Amino acid sequence: AGWQHSDSKWCRGHCTYFLSLTLSLTLTQQLSAQAAVEDSDQIFTELIRCIERRRSEVKELIRAQEKAQVSQAEGLLEQLKQEIAELRKRSTELEQLSHTEDHIHFLQSYQSLSSISVSSDLPSIVVCPLQYFGDVSKTVSELREKLEDFLKGEWTKISTTVNIVDVLLPPEPKTREQLLQYSCQLTLDPNTANTDLSLSKGNRKVTCTDQVQPYPDHPDRFTNRCQVLCREGLSGRCYWEVEWS
Repeated sequence: AGWQHSDSKWCRGHCTYFLSLTLSLTLTQQLSAQAAVEDSDQIFTELIRCIERRRSEVKELIRAQEKAQVSQAEGLLEQLKQEIAELRKRSTELEQLSHTEDHIHFLQSYQSLSSISVSSDLPSIVVCPLQYFGDVSKTVSELREKLEDFLKGEWTKISTTVNIVDVLLPPEPKTREQLLQYSCQLTLDPNTANTDLSLSKGNRKVTCTDQVQPYPDHPDRFTNRCQVLCREGLSGRCYWEVEWS
């Protein structure tokens, strides 16, 4: 029996280390990349949710402050209306009293009217809500600028980290035990076997015989050389073993 090693596109052999290794590393990189994408999506989703929560909290704070300011102003306005009405009433009574000719009645009534006091401790209110909420907008804008600057800096780090990701190739196997990790079983192609070659059941063994084998005609069959090819085609650098007897 004879085997020949060819430099053609399809190499015949027992194993292709680089092909198996490339497929393994490609799958590993794909799984690693997919995991990184999923983790990144989850982290950014949580970040967006955090920002949304803060946005809602700021909105609630502004609305609560607005409600408190409006409530305070409305309470003060109502108190002022009541006191203005009371002052107008007293002014009318004093005007009427000024026309009386009964001095005793005048003194008694004037003393009674004078006892009505106007509140002197009215609550103070800040009449500059636009400026107040303008400061809030300014603070939020500053936060946005700081966040954008921070993200720009971190994005540079992320981009650099992604770009330096490299495939760490394991050392090239040198011993037979190491090579067998990437081994694959090959079968012989009966359509290529020379008629002086006999193939075993399963097309795993070939024997050179003196009897012409009754193979059917096939365009791939060797006619001038006592050879047979593998059914599987391998490319690249290969290591293969053959039992010879």
